Amino acid sequence: MVATKRNILKKIAGHSISLLCFSLLLTIINVSINHNLIDNYTVAYASSAENTTTKVDSSDRRVYDEAELLNIYEIEELESMCHDYGEKAGIEIYILTHNDKNATYPEKYIEDFEDQLPVEDRVYFLYDVYNNEIFMEGYGLAETYIHSKRIDIIFDNVADYLRGGYYYDAFKTYIRMSADYMADESELNYDHDYVYDNYNSIPYDNEPEHKYTYHEYDYDGHYRREDLKNNLLFNFWFQLIAAFAVGGIVVGIMAYHSSGRMTAGAKDYLDRSRGGLIGRRDQYIKSSVIRWRKPQDTSSSGGGSGRRGGFNAGGFRGGVSGGGRSHSSGGRKL
Repeated sequence: MVATKRNILKKIAGHSISLLCFSLLLTIINVSINHNLIDNYTVAYASSAENTTTKVDSSDRRVYDEAELLNIYEIEELESMCHDYGEKAGIEIYILTHNDKNATYPEKYIEDFEDQLPVEDRVYFLYDVYNNEIFMEGYGLAETYIHSKRIDIIFDNVADYLRGGYYYDAFKTYIRMSADYMADESELNYDHDYVYDNYNSIPYDNEPEHKYTYHEYDYDGHYRREDLKNNLLFNFWFQLIAAFAVGGIVVGIMAYHSSGRMTAGAKDYLDRSRGGLIGRRDQYIKSSVIRWRKPQDTSSSGGGSGRRGGFNAGGFRGGVSGGGRSHSSGGRKL
């Protein structure tokens, strides 16, 4: 009896160790596959996105409301403001909107638009309605004056307007603040004095071992990579629990098949030379009725909203368009 218990305990210990090893192996494989999947998805997205950037149809036009958020009166007023404030500030101020699910990611959308125009000092505000994202870029002098910190401040002032559907007020605020910043000489080297360390930017003087400048930051596909990282399927703890669950099922099946089975049955104890059926009868015992209430459909669905802060404050501090034009930049998920 004691020997039997010891054998059972040994089997349990062996299966437990197998479960742990198998689960850890599955977790390592999942992490490796998911890391490559995120990178490959980002590259695939960046390479396969259609070039759906709005075409420039007039050198004087400043508002390209492809998402049709504004009425004719509001567009005319914003056009006038872009010209008036832009002339005083010495830059061209643009507003872009779209609701195109096939459009490329916001930064490249603006870059492709900019490359259609002659080189000038410009600032852009893009509202991607389909993905519920806003993005800004500054070129020429605007790259220096409207840097990532100021872009974040502009976003803070317009985000609530956009969420509430007050698009006209949001764009007016953007125009005025952009023009005001062109006259503000403080913190002009805010972006250029920083390096990136994942999502935490620090000055060179405080962290000399960092060797990558913001120009080298891999900003292509940044938003899509973030979305994938926030996916539950790519969460480490979810993968660990799933690995243990799968491992437990597999090891349980192994344990079941490795244990002893009762192979003897009634036929092994039946003496067919002496045994036989001597009679049969049917006897009614009782009947019963089971009643239950029909279940009601109480399922419901709901949604939520999340906010993703401006990425520039975390190291995502600019880029270069396909035409070779450098710019400041910042984006936010509403």
